[in-house]
Amino acid sequence: MIKTLKKLLIFTGIIMTYQLNSHNTVLAYNVPSISKAQIISTNDKNTTKSQEDLPKASTTQDTSKTPIQKNISNSSNIENTFAFSTANVDKINNVPLDKIWTIQFNQPINLSSAESSIKIIDKKSNTEVPLNISLTKNNFCVTISTVSQYNSNNDYLLNIDNTLISTNNKHLETPFSMNFKTASKSASIDKITSVDNIDVSINQGDSYKLPDTVTAVMSSGSKNQVKVIWDKPFDSSSIPGNYIFEGTIEGYNKKVILSLLVNAPNKNNLSSISTTSAWIWQLQNLVDKYGSIDNLISKLKSLGINNVCIKYHEGSSPTGGGMNFKDDFLKYENNFKQAGFKVGTWGFNHFTNVEAEANLIIDAINHSDYYVLDVEDAVIGKTSESEQVCSIVRNKCPNAIIGYTSYPIASYHQDIPYSVFNKYCDFSAPQCYWGEMKWPIKKCMDKMIQDYKNYNLAKPIYPLIQTYDVNYSDYADYAAYKFKCSGLWSFDELGSTCLDFLKCEGIKLNN
Repeated sequence: MIKTLKKLLIFTGIIMTYQLNSHNTVLAYNVPSISKAQIISTNDKNTTKSQEDLPKASTTQDTSKTPIQKNISNSSNIENTFAFSTANVDKINNVPLDKIWTIQFNQPINLSSAESSIKIIDKKSNTEVPLNISLTKNNFCVTISTVSQYNSNNDYLLNIDNTLISTNNKHLETPFSMNFKTASKSASIDKITSVDNIDVSINQGDSYKLPDTVTAVMSSGSKNQVKVIWDKPFDSSSIPGNYIFEGTIEGYNKKVILSLLVNAPNKNNLSSISTTSAWIWQLQNLVDKYGSIDNLISKLKSLGINNVCIKYHEGSSPTGGGMNFKDDFLKYENNFKQAGFKVGTWGFNHFTNVEAEANLIIDAINHSDYYVLDVEDAVIGKTSESEQVCSIVRNKCPNAIIGYTSYPIASYHQDIPYSVFNKYCDFSAPQCYWGEMKWPIKKCMDKMIQDYKNYNLAKPIYPLIQTYDVNYSDYADYAAYKFKCSGLWSFDELGSTCLDFLKCEGIKLNN
């Protein structure tokens, strides 16, 4: 939710990452761009680095991720170049027989060009391998799979020639080739190596169903959804307490444990905040924009909005970017409440200083009707810290209404500890910014819903939708999903199209 993170970055530099994984191998070809940040794509988790921070060249193949940097000489006119280094990549061994390659470019690719320019050659027979080629991620990624499996223990050549063109009619500057050898048949058998235990927290009376599938880590390094059979059913009339279920998975000799915490009914009614909420990032700036707090409140009311969610802190600090979020909130808190608004707070979470941030969240809860954790890139890999903060907050505020907001496509961000937030929070608010993602609205919503189901994120979903740079019809398509309520990100950036929809059909956002 940091405004600077909402801007699209142009990829620069060249990184190839090979992952020993049946479905997640990534080759990223990027080119320098003047005064732009370096982006390294590794299994859909982006890390921003400066040119000095780029990984050094390596040919090691005994780790799960091997970054290899290929340098390109500087150019004063390279911003629109469609190119990558001509340096050859070392031969890759033990490639699974069902390997799917994903190649990421710095410009969107023409599909017919990709189909004619990308080839895999069986070096033993000197014949082309029949391929299925498709485009993903708004045509920036080419996915290459074989019609049938590779032959085991065989040498192949992946070749991309310079007839490949982008949708901008730019030709690839330099052809690329890579040798690889497939694994033996015995090595290519993908087996389940581990399945994480599951923690779920619900309130008594909530509708809940034990998952039909769980996420398994395979011997290839991939993650698959596998069927699970539980030792007993869940009784929705269960009294508050902790319940343990054991799951059996075919081909896996261990039990997967699901720990289900049934909480006493929440004294706070979640439906009390289930109306369209206007999310506010910089409250004082917004008050200044409308001339006064009374004018801002009048504008919100004229659009049928009586629920605001206002930023309260940045990590363990009440300030950030020159703004004192806490002071600005406290200055106008009573104005909103006296006008009959439901008043929520949110903070961009870091979880670096666990105790200090937990205390600041508790302070925010004490001043608001609900609180929302904003858990994005700053909490990647911080499962333990997330658990600590949430546990402290929930123990101090057992009846508070707490939600969490994060990326909508959970499968793209598996280092975010979604399960922790699902355990402690009452609702989720996935950031469905389809316009920024450059996805059709229905693709964004359908993928979000499916991912949340696959990852057992069972709390009520109150999506956040963008208020700028999308079509009027998108809002109508979104409303057809009939979510109980929605959040508007953000009122700071409210565009004319969203404004028109709110005036004419805003009531459709509440069901």
